[in-house]
Amino acid sequence: MPNNVNLRQLRAFVMVADKGSFVKAAAALNLSQPALSQCIRQLEEHIGSQLFNRTTRSVYITPLGLGFVPHARDILTRFDTLMADVQDAVQRRHGHVTVACLPSVASRLMPRVLATNEKQLPDIHVTIRDSNMKGVAAMILAGDADFGIGSSVTAHSDLDHCVFARDMMCVVVPVTSPLARRRTIRWTDLDGEPFVAMSHETGIRDLVDETVEKLGISLKIVAEISNLATLSGMIEEGLGLSAAPDLALPRENQSLIRRRPLSEPTIRRSISLFWKKGHGLSPAAAAILASLHQCITSGEMQAHFPNVEWDARALEKRALF
Repeated sequence: MPNNVNLRQLRAFVMVADKGSFVKAAAALNLSQPALSQCIRQLEEHIGSQLFNRTTRSVYITPLGLGFVPHARDILTRFDTLMADVQDAVQRRHGHVTVACLPSVASRLMPRVLATNEKQLPDIHVTIRDSNMKGVAAMILAGDADFGIGSSVTAHSDLDHCVFARDMMCVVVPVTSPLARRRTIRWTDLDGEPFVAMSHETGIRDLVDETVEKLGISLKIVAEISNLATLSGMIEEGLGLSAAPDLALPRENQSLIRRRPLSEPTIRRSISLFWKKGHGLSPAAAAILASLHQCITSGEMQAHFPNVEWDARALEKRALF
Protein backbone atom coordinates (compact mmCIF):
# COMPACT_ATOMS: atom_id res chain seq x y z
CA MET A 1 0.00 0.00 0.00
CA PRO A 2 1.54 3.35 -1.01
CA ASN A 3 2.42 5.87 1.69
CA ASN A 4 0.66 9.13 0.81
CA VAL A 5 1.84 11.17 3.79
CA ASN A 6 3.06 14.58 2.61
CA LEU A 7 5.15 17.38 4.07
CA ARG A 8 2.11 19.63 4.56
CA GLN A 9 0.61 17.06 6.91
CA LEU A 10 3.88 16.63 8.81
CA ARG A 11 4.26 20.41 9.23
CA ALA A 12 0.70 20.62 10.52
CA PHE A 13 1.31 17.80 13.00
CA VAL A 14 4.56 19.27 14.37
CA MET A 15 3.06 22.75 14.67
CA VAL A 16 0.01 21.52 16.61
CA ALA A 17 2.32 19.51 18.88
CA ASP A 18 4.50 22.59 19.47
CA LYS A 19 1.65 25.05 20.00
CA GLY A 20 -0.71 22.71 21.84
CA SER A 21 -3.56 24.39 20.02
CA PHE A 22 -5.23 24.06 16.63
CA VAL A 23 -6.06 27.78 16.66
CA LYS A 24 -2.44 28.87 17.27
CA ALA A 25 -1.04 26.28 14.84
CA ALA A 26 -3.41 27.38 12.07
CA ALA A 27 -2.37 31.00 12.56
CA ALA A 28 1.35 30.11 12.51
CA LEU A 29 0.94 28.12 9.29
CA ASN A 30 -1.36 30.68 7.72
CA LEU A 31 -4.04 28.00 7.28
CA SER A 32 -7.73 28.00 8.10
CA GLN A 33 -8.69 25.77 11.05
CA PRO A 34 -10.73 23.42 8.81
CA ALA A 35 -7.72 23.00 6.49
CA LEU A 36 -5.43 22.29 9.43
CA SER A 37 -7.90 19.80 10.92
CA GLN A 38 -8.12 18.04 7.56
CA CYS A 39 -4.30 17.70 7.39
CA ILE A 40 -4.20 16.11 10.85
CA ARG A 41 -7.15 13.85 10.07
CA GLN A 42 -5.55 12.64 6.82
CA LEU A 43 -2.25 11.96 8.60
CA GLU A 44 -4.03 9.96 11.31
CA GLU A 45 -5.88 7.97 8.65
CA HIS A 46 -2.62 7.08 6.95
CA ILE A 47 -1.06 6.04 10.26
CA GLY A 48 -4.18 4.22 11.43
CA SER A 49 -4.31 5.80 14.87
CA GLN A 50 -4.99 9.12 16.58
CA LEU A 51 -2.09 11.47 17.22
CA PHE A 52 -4.11 13.92 19.32
CA ASN A 53 -6.98 13.61 21.80
CA ARG A 54 -9.28 16.57 21.24
CA THR A 55 -11.90 18.11 23.51
CA THR A 56 -13.89 21.27 22.94
CA ARG A 57 -11.40 23.21 25.02
CA SER A 58 -8.04 21.47 24.72
CA VAL A 59 -5.76 19.23 22.64
CA TYR A 60 -3.56 16.49 24.11
CA ILE A 61 -0.94 14.63 22.14
CA THR A 62 -1.18 10.84 22.43
CA PRO A 63 1.78 8.65 23.45
CA LEU A 64 2.04 7.54 19.81
CA GLY A 65 2.09 11.17 18.68
CA LEU A 66 4.68 12.05 21.31
CA GLY A 67 7.03 9.38 19.95
CA PHE A 68 6.37 10.47 16.39
CA VAL A 69 7.20 14.17 16.91
CA PRO A 70 11.03 13.95 16.88
CA HIS A 71 11.00 11.79 13.73
CA ALA A 72 8.62 14.13 11.92
CA ARG A 73 10.70 17.12 12.99
CA ASP A 74 13.88 15.42 11.72
CA ILE A 75 12.28 14.74 8.32
CA LEU A 76 11.23 18.38 7.99
CA THR A 77 14.67 19.65 9.05
CA ARG A 78 16.42 17.42 6.52
CA PHE A 79 14.08 18.48 3.74
CA ASP A 80 14.41 22.18 4.56
CA THR A 81 18.21 21.86 4.62
CA LEU A 82 18.17 20.08 1.28
CA MET A 83 15.98 22.76 -0.29
CA ALA A 84 18.21 25.51 1.11
CA ASP A 85 21.28 23.83 -0.42
CA VAL A 86 19.55 23.51 -3.78
CA GLN A 87 18.44 27.14 -3.68
CA ASP A 88 21.97 28.21 -2.78
CA ALA A 89 23.25 26.35 -5.83
CA VAL A 90 20.60 27.95 -8.02
CA GLN A 91 21.64 31.34 -6.70
CA ARG A 92 25.29 30.43 -7.48
CA ARG A 93 26.49 30.49 -3.90
CA HIS A 94 27.69 26.89 -3.73
CA GLY A 95 28.87 24.16 -6.03
CA HIS A 96 31.82 22.47 -7.71
CA VAL A 97 32.97 23.27 -11.24
CA THR A 98 35.55 21.50 -13.40
CA VAL A 99 37.09 23.50 -16.23
CA ALA A 100 39.15 21.85 -18.96
CA CYS A 101 41.51 24.24 -20.71
CA LEU A 102 44.75 24.66 -22.57
CA PRO A 103 47.86 24.98 -20.36
CA SER A 104 48.36 28.62 -21.41
CA VAL A 105 44.78 29.42 -20.40
CA ALA A 106 45.15 27.49 -17.14
CA SER A 107 48.32 29.31 -16.09
CA ARG A 108 47.63 32.85 -17.30
CA LEU A 109 43.89 33.46 -17.73
CA MET A 110 42.12 31.27 -15.16
CA PRO A 111 44.00 32.51 -12.04
CA ARG A 112 42.56 36.00 -12.60
CA VAL A 113 39.08 34.64 -13.26
CA LEU A 114 39.15 32.49 -10.12
CA ALA A 115 40.50 35.35 -8.00
CA THR A 116 37.50 37.44 -9.10
CA ASN A 117 35.10 34.60 -8.35
CA GLU A 118 36.68 33.91 -4.94
CA LYS A 119 35.91 37.46 -3.79
CA GLN A 120 32.24 37.13 -4.63
CA LEU A 121 31.41 33.41 -4.30
CA PRO A 122 34.04 31.71 -2.12
CA ASP A 123 31.93 28.56 -1.70
CA ILE A 124 32.18 27.63 -5.37
CA HIS A 125 35.10 25.21 -5.65
CA VAL A 126 36.87 24.93 -8.99
CA THR A 127 39.07 22.21 -10.44
CA ILE A 128 41.27 23.18 -13.41
CA ARG A 129 42.33 20.34 -15.72
CA ASP A 130 44.82 21.41 -18.39
CA SER A 131 45.39 19.49 -21.60
CA ASN A 132 45.80 19.96 -25.34
CA MET A 133 42.67 20.68 -27.36
CA LYS A 134 42.03 16.99 -28.03
CA GLY A 135 42.05 16.33 -24.29
CA VAL A 136 39.86 19.35 -23.56
CA ALA A 137 37.23 18.12 -26.02
CA ALA A 138 37.36 14.58 -24.63
CA MET A 139 36.79 15.76 -21.05
CA ILE A 140 33.77 17.86 -22.03
CA LEU A 141 32.20 15.06 -24.07
CA ALA A 142 32.77 12.51 -21.29
CA GLY A 143 31.11 14.79 -18.73
CA ASP A 144 34.37 15.17 -16.81
CA ALA A 145 34.35 18.96 -17.29
CA ASP A 146 31.51 21.47 -17.10
CA PHE A 147 32.99 23.46 -19.96
CA GLY A 148 36.30 24.03 -21.68
CA ILE A 149 38.46 26.87 -22.95
CA GLY A 150 40.73 26.25 -25.90
CA SER A 151 41.58 27.04 -29.47
CA SER A 152 38.76 27.01 -31.98
CA VAL A 153 41.13 25.51 -34.54
CA THR A 154 39.83 22.10 -33.49
CA ALA A 155 36.12 21.66 -34.17
CA HIS A 156 33.85 18.84 -33.01
CA SER A 157 30.30 18.13 -34.14
CA ASP A 158 29.15 17.37 -30.57
CA LEU A 159 30.57 20.57 -29.11
CA ASP A 160 29.23 24.09 -29.30
CA HIS A 161 31.56 27.06 -28.96
CA CYS A 162 31.97 30.80 -29.13
CA VAL A 163 35.17 32.79 -29.73
CA PHE A 164 35.73 35.36 -26.97
CA ALA A 165 39.41 36.28 -27.49
CA ARG A 166 42.06 36.46 -30.19
CA ASP A 167 45.60 35.97 -28.98
CA MET A 168 48.43 37.57 -31.00
CA MET A 169 51.40 35.44 -32.01
CA CYS A 170 54.65 36.80 -30.58
CA VAL A 171 58.28 35.82 -30.63
CA VAL A 172 60.25 35.10 -27.46
CA VAL A 173 64.04 35.39 -27.66
CA PRO A 174 66.97 35.09 -25.26
CA VAL A 175 68.55 38.42 -24.28
CA THR A 176 71.77 37.27 -25.97
CA SER A 177 70.09 37.23 -29.40
CA PRO A 178 70.55 40.30 -31.68
CA LEU A 179 66.80 40.15 -32.27
CA ALA A 180 66.23 40.99 -28.60
CA ARG A 181 67.27 44.58 -29.34
CA ARG A 182 64.46 45.08 -31.86
CA ARG A 183 61.07 46.49 -30.88
CA THR A 184 59.22 44.53 -33.56
CA ILE A 185 60.12 41.32 -35.34
CA ARG A 186 58.82 39.98 -38.64
CA TRP A 187 58.11 36.33 -39.39
CA THR A 188 60.81 36.41 -42.07
CA ASP A 189 63.36 37.33 -39.37
CA LEU A 190 62.92 33.81 -37.98
CA ASP A 191 64.28 32.24 -41.18
CA GLY A 192 67.33 30.15 -40.32
CA GLU A 193 67.34 31.11 -36.63
CA PRO A 194 67.67 28.35 -33.99
CA PHE A 195 64.04 27.60 -33.11
CA VAL A 196 62.50 25.81 -30.12
CA ALA A 197 59.23 24.35 -31.41
CA MET A 198 56.17 23.14 -29.62
CA SER A 199 55.31 19.51 -30.37
CA HIS A 200 52.87 18.51 -33.11
CA GLU A 201 50.21 17.61 -30.53
CA THR A 202 49.72 21.30 -29.74
CA GLY A 203 47.61 23.81 -31.62
CA ILE A 204 50.48 26.31 -31.40
CA ARG A 205 52.66 24.11 -33.61
CA ASP A 206 49.89 23.83 -36.19
CA LEU A 207 49.56 27.61 -36.31
CA VAL A 208 53.32 28.17 -36.66
CA ASP A 209 53.73 25.49 -39.34
CA GLU A 210 50.82 26.87 -41.35
CA THR A 211 52.25 30.41 -41.24
CA VAL A 212 55.86 29.60 -42.13
CA GLU A 213 54.74 27.33 -44.96
CA LYS A 214 52.70 30.14 -46.51
CA LEU A 215 55.65 32.54 -46.18
CA GLY A 216 58.25 30.05 -47.40
CA ILE A 217 60.25 30.30 -44.18
CA SER A 218 62.63 27.53 -43.10
CA LEU A 219 62.80 27.05 -39.33
CA LYS A 220 65.99 25.63 -37.86
CA ILE A 221 64.35 23.49 -35.17
CA VAL A 222 66.80 22.63 -32.38
CA ALA A 223 64.28 21.12 -29.95
CA GLU A 224 60.62 20.11 -29.75
CA ILE A 225 58.81 20.37 -26.44
CA SER A 226 55.22 20.10 -25.21
CA ASN A 227 55.41 22.00 -21.92
CA LEU A 228 55.37 25.79 -21.72
CA ALA A 229 57.62 25.81 -18.65
CA THR A 230 60.18 23.81 -20.61
CA LEU A 231 59.93 26.33 -23.44
CA SER A 232 60.83 29.13 -21.03
CA GLY A 233 63.82 27.18 -19.72
CA MET A 234 65.14 26.46 -23.21
CA ILE A 235 64.97 30.12 -24.23
CA GLU A 236 66.60 31.28 -20.97
CA GLU A 237 69.57 29.02 -21.72
CA GLY A 238 69.93 30.66 -25.11
CA LEU A 239 69.21 27.53 -27.15
CA GLY A 240 67.04 29.45 -29.57
CA LEU A 241 63.94 31.53 -29.99
CA SER A 242 60.31 30.52 -30.35
CA ALA A 243 56.90 31.76 -31.45
CA ALA A 244 53.73 31.42 -29.41
CA PRO A 245 50.51 33.30 -28.60
CA ASP A 246 50.76 36.00 -25.95
CA LEU A 247 48.96 33.95 -23.27
CA ALA A 248 51.44 31.08 -23.76
CA LEU A 249 54.55 33.22 -23.36
CA PRO A 250 56.66 33.62 -20.21
CA ARG A 251 55.76 36.60 -18.06
CA GLU A 252 57.20 40.03 -18.80
CA ASN A 253 59.40 40.07 -15.68
CA GLN A 254 61.82 37.42 -17.02
CA SER A 255 65.34 38.89 -16.99
CA LEU A 256 66.83 36.47 -19.55
CA ILE A 257 64.01 36.63 -22.09
CA ARG A 258 62.49 39.26 -24.34
CA ARG A 259 59.12 39.02 -26.06
CA ARG A 260 58.04 40.97 -29.11
CA PRO A 261 54.97 40.99 -31.38
CA LEU A 262 55.36 39.12 -34.67
CA SER A 263 54.37 41.12 -37.72
CA GLU A 264 54.01 40.85 -41.46
CA PRO A 265 51.59 39.21 -41.08
CA THR A 266 49.94 39.63 -37.68
CA ILE A 267 48.56 36.20 -36.72
CA ARG A 268 46.08 35.61 -33.92
CA ARG A 269 44.98 32.38 -32.25
CA SER A 270 41.28 32.23 -31.46
CA ILE A 271 40.35 31.38 -27.87
CA SER A 272 36.92 29.81 -27.51
CA LEU A 273 34.55 28.65 -24.83
CA PHE A 274 33.42 25.06 -25.48
CA TRP A 275 30.48 23.15 -24.02
CA LYS A 276 28.56 20.00 -24.88
CA LYS A 277 25.96 20.68 -27.53
CA GLY A 278 22.41 20.60 -26.20
CA HIS A 279 23.53 20.73 -22.55
CA GLY A 280 23.10 23.75 -20.29
CA LEU A 281 25.58 24.88 -17.64
CA SER A 282 25.03 24.51 -13.92
CA PRO A 283 24.49 27.72 -11.93
CA ALA A 284 27.96 27.33 -10.41
CA ALA A 285 29.57 26.93 -13.85
CA ALA A 286 27.63 29.95 -15.09
CA ALA A 287 29.04 31.91 -12.14
CA ILE A 288 32.60 31.18 -13.30
CA LEU A 289 31.71 32.46 -16.76
CA ALA A 290 30.19 35.56 -15.17
CA SER A 291 33.54 36.17 -13.45
CA LEU A 292 35.33 35.76 -16.81
CA HIS A 293 32.93 38.27 -18.35
CA GLN A 294 33.51 40.67 -15.45
CA CYS A 295 37.30 40.48 -15.89
CA ILE A 296 36.95 41.27 -19.59
CA THR A 297 34.48 44.13 -19.24
CA SER A 298 36.34 45.71 -16.31
CA GLY A 299 39.43 46.19 -18.46
CA GLU A 300 41.56 43.96 -16.24
CA MET A 301 42.35 41.57 -19.09
CA GLN A 302 43.28 44.37 -21.47
CA ALA A 303 45.70 45.77 -18.89
CA HIS A 304 47.47 42.47 -18.25
CA PHE A 305 47.32 41.07 -21.79
CA PRO A 306 47.59 44.00 -24.24
CA ASN A 307 48.30 41.72 -27.20
CA VAL A 308 44.98 39.88 -26.77
CA GLU A 309 41.72 41.12 -28.30
CA TRP A 310 38.79 40.40 -25.97
CA ASP A 311 35.16 40.05 -27.02
CA ALA A 312 32.78 40.13 -24.05
CA ARG A 313 29.78 40.42 -26.36
CA ALA A 314 30.41 36.93 -27.69
CA LEU A 315 29.70 35.56 -24.20
CA GLU A 316 26.70 37.85 -23.75
CA LYS A 317 25.11 36.66 -26.98
CA ARG A 318 25.19 33.07 -25.76
CA ALA A 319 23.46 34.03 -22.48
CA LEU A 320 25.40 31.33 -20.64
CA PHE A 321 25.66 33.21 -17.35
